[in-house]
Parts: sequence; C-alpha cells; structure tokens
Amino acid sequence: MAVTSIKKAEFYIHKADVDGVLAALQNTGSYEVMPFSEENGDGASHPVHPGLPKVESDLGEARFLLRFLEPHFKDDISSLARTMGDRTQITLPEARKLESSTDIKDLAERMRLFERRLMEIRSELSLLESTETLLSGMKGFPYPLEMLTTGTERIRGLFGSLDADQAEEWRREAEGALGSMGEVYVIGGTEKDKEVRAALFYEESFAQKASEINGRYSFSRIDLPSSLRGTVEEELARGAERKNILSAEEESILSKIKGEAQRWVPTIHALSDYWNVLRDRYLSLSSGGATEQVVMLRGWIPESKIPEVRTALKSFDDSTALYLSDPEEDDTPPSYMQNPSWARPYENLTRLYGAPKYGEIDPTPLLAPFFFVFFGMCLGDAGYGLLMIGFFTLFLRKYKRMPGTFRQFFKLFVLSGISAVVVGALTGSWFGDIIDAFEIFAFLRPLKNAPVVLNPMENPMVFLAISLALGVVQLLFGLGIAFYDGLRKRNYMEAFADTGGWIVFLVGLLFWGGVAANFLPPETSALAKTLTILGAVVLIVTQGREKTGILSKFISGLLSLYGVTSYLGDVLSYSRLLALGLATSAVGVIINMLAGLAGGVPYVGWLIAIVLLIGGHLFSVAVNVLGAFVHSLRLQYVEFFSKFYTGGGRVFSPLTYKTNYVDIIKDPAE
Repeated sequence: MAVTSIKKAEFYIHKADVDGVLAALQNTGSYEVMPFSEENGDGASHPVHPGLPKVESDLGEARFLLRFLEPHFKDDISSLARTMGDRTQITLPEARKLESSTDIKDLAERMRLFERRLMEIRSELSLLESTETLLSGMKGFPYPLEMLTTGTERIRGLFGSLDADQAEEWRREAEGALGSMGEVYVIGGTEKDKEVRAALFYEESFAQKASEINGRYSFSRIDLPSSLRGTVEEELARGAERKNILSAEEESILSKIKGEAQRWVPTIHALSDYWNVLRDRYLSLSSGGATEQVVMLRGWIPESKIPEVRTALKSFDDSTALYLSDPEEDDTPPSYMQNPSWARPYENLTRLYGAPKYGEIDPTPLLAPFFFVFFGMCLGDAGYGLLMIGFFTLFLRKYKRMPGTFRQFFKLFVLSGISAVVVGALTGSWFGDIIDAFEIFAFLRPLKNAPVVLNPMENPMVFLAISLALGVVQLLFGLGIAFYDGLRKRNYMEAFADTGGWIVFLVGLLFWGGVAANFLPPETSALAKTLTILGAVVLIVTQGREKTGILSKFISGLLSLYGVTSYLGDVLSYSRLLALGLATSAVGVIINMLAGLAGGVPYVGWLIAIVLLIGGHLFSVAVNVLGAFVHSLRLQYVEFFSKFYTGGGRVFSPLTYKTNYVDIIKDPAE
C-alpha cells in the first residue's frame, strides 16, 4: 500500500565504458539520475560528453527544418492517430544508419536559401502591391513619374496630399507665387473625399518658396519609389508583369518545398527523436562527477528493478561498480507507484492530485473501489454505461500502441462504464425509461425488471440513505488509514489521540443515532454512550496539548469537539451521489418524453423522434459522464484524502527514450 521501496544507486564507471553503461541504463528505463555533489572535495568535476555539442547543433538544425517544412507536409497519419501511438517504430541502430546517410547541415542550408528567397519575393510583392494601390489613385496623371521621383537638372517635383477644402486655395496661391516658373496639378476626387492628391513642379530656385506654401496648407508629402520612371499606366503594367513573374517563382519554390517536405520530414522526425535521446543521455553524464579515469553517477533505482539493471550491465562488471543504499533523512527520493493491474488505471487520479511522497501511503488501491462505485451511482444508467464501454474499448482495440497514460485512462472509463451498467441494471435505468416509454421495447421489460432492487425516482430517500452510508464508510475508512499510518511511522500520539479519538467518538455518535432512530436495539445504547464519552474525553485531553497552561489545554480540547460539524458536512457531501443519479435519470426521461410527443407528428414524426432520441441521449451521456467523473473525483480529493493524504511527492522520472514523433524500440543489445 505504501510507495514501493527505492534505492540510492551510485555508479563508478571507467571512462572507457561510460557510453555503454549510459546506453544500457537508458535502455532499461529504470535509473533516475540526480545531480552529483562531491562532499569529500577530492577534485571531482562535472564531465561534459564530447558528443554533446554536435548533438545540440544537429537538434538546432532539425528544429529549423521542422519549423520550415512541417507546414508543407501532408501526413498520411492523422494527428489523433499519432497521439494515440500510431507512430513509426525504429531501433537505435536504424537511427544511427539514418544519421550517417543524412547530411542535415546541407539540407538545412538548402532550405535556408529557399526561405531567404521567399522572404525577398514576398517583401517585393508587398512593395509592388502598395505601389499599385498608390498609382491606382493617380490614373490620368499626365506627366512621367520621373518628374516626381528624380526630377531634371533644374526642375523638381513634389507629390502629396492635403485637405480637399484647401485644395483650390492652395492651387491659386502656388500658381500666383510660382507664375511661369512652376506648375500645379490636382488629381480629382469625389465630393466625399476629405483629402485630395496633388503635384507641384517648380524651378529649383523656388524650392524654399514652395516649401513655405506647402507648410501653410499642411501639404503632406508622399514619397514615390525611385524606380518609377514612366507614366502611371506604364508603371502599373510593368508592376503587374513583375508581380506575375514573382508569383510564378513563389509557386515554383513552394512546390519544391512541398516535395522536400514529403521526402525529408519523416526522416527529420526520426533523427530529431534520436538526437533527443542522445542529448538526454549526454546531459545525464553532466550531472555526474569525474576524476581522471572514473565517472561517478548518483541516482535512484526502484528495488524491484535492480535485477534488471544488473543484468543489463553484466558485460560491464569489470569496469563498473554499483553501490546501493537506503535513502537518508535529508534525501528527497522520487515516488515509484507500483499497483496491481486492477488498480493501475486509477493511478492517473492520484497523479492529478499529486503523487505521494516517498515512504507515504499510495492511495490508489484505496480510492479505486470507492470511485468505481461512486461513478456508477452518479451516472446510474446502464445504457450510458454500455456506450462508454463500447466507445473506449473501440479506442483500446484500434490503437494497440497507445501511450501507457492514455491506455490506463481509457481503461478507467471502461471500468466506470461497467459500474454504470451494474447500478443502472439494479435501478432499472436504460437510457432513462426508454423500455417503458415505447411499446416497441415491451418485450424487454421482464428482462429489465428482473435485477431491479431500487428505483431512485420512486424511492429517493432510500438512495439518499445509501449515499450517506457510503460516505460514513469512506470517511471512517480514511480515518482508519490515518490511524494505521501513524502506527506505521511509530507516531503513537497522532495515531491514538488525533485519529483514534475521532474514530471512537464518531462511532459512538453513530451508534447513538442508530439507537435513537430504532435501527439498533436499545441494548446498544450503553455501548454508544461509552464510546462517545471515551472519544470525547480523549479529544478534550489531547487536542490542546500544544497550548500552555491547563486551562488553555482544556478549553482548546473542548473546542475541538466542534470539529464534528466538519465531519457532518463531509457526510452530507455524499448526497451528490443521489443528486447526480436523479439528474441523469430525469434527463433521460425528458428526452424519451419529447421523442414520444414528436412521434405523433404526421409523416415525419418518427424521423424527429429518432433524431431526438439519438442526439438527446448522446448529449446526455457526454454531460453526465463529465459530471459523474468530476463529482466522484471531488469526493476522493476533498472528503477522503483530507483524512490521511497530503501528496506533494515527485514522480520517478528515469533516463529513458522520450520521443515526440516516432517510437524508439528498446534494443536488448544496447
């Protein structure tokens, strides 16, 4: 029940065999490396693997290539399938062979040339489009544009915009000031235009005067590209021709990139994962220490994995020494959860809350039966349970190489579906009351009614009593675990005073309530009073032990009895099992009722009824499965875990093959 034992493992390896030992450890996936700190000051240093710089460089090139090529890559495998483990499998020897036949730097350089040319083309196209927009508003301009862009030896030109209301006044002043030494041209606009564009030509000696006039009328200069020489129409035609040439070149380059992507992306995926594996291996060496001839590694190995590690390193016995020891008090070893197969799907629920600390109790097998039952009670419909079983089993069968976390999560929902089928059968709920609501299913009614023991819609108080009783059982079970944990850690005061006192007090109150409600015989009254008084005395005497002074201790202990209201609130939280179960049944009944009413519509009623049944129940199962999951989980985290579990541990993270795109097969030869 506690987190499995783990050993501190120190390796002393001759430098000649470091690569082989690291490869073997990574292949087992059973060794977590921790930073090596030399306490004895014997001159050890942190080694750097000579292959690390090259691997980092190759990974950088691979990241660039994937960033550049992946948007153009058409994958034959869907993203869902890849997430579910439908990946190419490759061994390390195959990856090494692929690496030797691929010049990643040459490929990256060729792609950079494509990238640079595309950037140049798109930059020029953007400039052409902005120029085209500008020139489109100058159609009919009678002068060559070189008069504005470069001018002549003596004549200069200005092009710009000004307020439409000032255009005529500006024209008159400019023509009057320049006389025969200048010319003004205003491009006509519509009456709605707030601005107009205009050109001003003048002899170079009048530059100052022209500037003063323009300044008075807020004339805003527009700079035209210096390459413009001909008329507006000629430059528009020339720009359109250039755009066609550039667009054709862009399409040609994109076509080549697509071809390169289809050819190289799968290879880069494999190499990227291979180099990531090597980098992890080399970085683990940097966490160690080294002398002139020996490399020292320190880390953690689960005790159950030690034989596997020894077997993997058998060929290095002459050059490697392994020393195992128990964790010390100031160590922070990782948690390695090892549960029976029936409880393993529920490990994800524990990890969602927080892994147990090393040496603490693993709550996974303890919460599993309760979550199983609670989910079934919250969903409470056998038809919905069958849909869950079919849906998640289909995924499990279709994607046989699904990652372990996903596989266990899907198995969790299959088990939850089974629970819903059991509860639904016992309460007579199959897609709500579909069997009773439609005569077409009348032949199934005897089969449906045979296992029914309780109908929550007719007897909600009985279902509520069952829910609260389960809450009492789980809360007392949680306190019992805390009591056991205190004994296991030899913290007897915590076990007997803090936890044991509450167990005795609460059990006494339960017996007392049972007698008062005539559930228990009157003879039990004496036992109930004895247990209640004994538990109360223990709590009053011990709960104020941290206070100073007898009176303070007594008052603090007495006030601790108020904590019984917290337990009452926790028990009442389990009423959500009734609430969600009734909600699922009610929604199903309403869907069936609406479908029955729609069935009476002439001609198309049957079609509307089918749509309502299928769509309504699919929506209902999605919403209610989510609600059942969340609320069943809340009961574990808030009510159950609060009695004995804190979490906050660190999950065992070994040196292994961590990949994103392909599956690297563990090689026995490594």
